[in-house]
Amino acid sequence: MTQQVPSTEPELAGVRNFRDVGGLPTLDGRRVRHGVLFRSGHLAHATDADAAFLGSLGLHTIFDFRNAADQRLEGPDVALPGVLNVNLPLTDPADGAEFWKMVRDGDLDQLRSVLSDGKAAGRMSASYRTIITERTAEHSRVLHALAKDSVPALMHCAAGKDRAGLSIAVTLLAVGVEPDAIRADYLESNAPARRYKVYRSSTAADAMSPR
Repeated sequence: MTQQVPSTEPELAGVRNFRDVGGLPTLDGRRVRHGVLFRSGHLAHATDADAAFLGSLGLHTIFDFRNAADQRLEGPDVALPGVLNVNLPLTDPADGAEFWKMVRDGDLDQLRSVLSDGKAAGRMSASYRTIITERTAEHSRVLHALAKDSVPALMHCAAGKDRAGLSIAVTLLAVGVEPDAIRADYLESNAPARRYKVYRSSTAADAMSPR
């Protein structure tokens, strides 16, 4: 498997899972340019220092793939002067609402039963398939914008893993990046330092997921 170029990006205080996908190899022997395409989790909790760093990247466009429910929960992105913010929800706010209520408010034993025995993987596979097959207009809009003039660009969703990960993958496939390198970049989101904690409404010791 092709190894991803190690990240040299700073660890941002209020933005998780940030990275530059530059350096990934293409099938014809070239590499994606650095400083053109970035990915991250949401920017709603960016600190002043985070915002200053993001502002230094010369971004043209930020693509926010969160839906209205995500934005109500997390808040709007921190505004960066001169940067175009484009919201393209890749999931319906009602989709999975009962499941996320269980994640945040429900009994942990019930949640484990819902996700055990391969059911979690099945749930994610179905969600990913829907985002790819039923959100073609959104993916097309992103690709056309990037091809025209919307770079440097940053793509994010809530945690920067699923919706952003799929849109990044579609973009990298479009420019001929090696599939193994795309998979390796996707899996980078599993690193402990890149994960978001899930805050539950309970005040018990298990109210927060482990980092």
